[in-house]
Amino acid sequence: MLYLAVFCLFMVSCSAPTLKPICPQIVPWSAEFQHQAAAEIRANPGLVALPEIARQDVILRDQVRACRKAAQ
Repeated sequence: MLYLAVFCLFMVSCSAPTLKPICPQIVPWSAEFQHQAAAEIRANPGLVALPEIARQDVILRDQVRACRKAAQ
């Protein structure tokens, strides 16, 4: 009986669990906000950090979309 219990435990531990990634939520930007942000960036050509932040946000959003696609 003990051997049977050990064998069952061994067999259960061999099966790989199905893992699903946990993806962060994307908060969509309204079209109005996007136009406002673009206008502010165009109005201030000396800005360096804000366009980089926006670029990195686009990359992050692409990664979240890929994560969600993989989780399906």
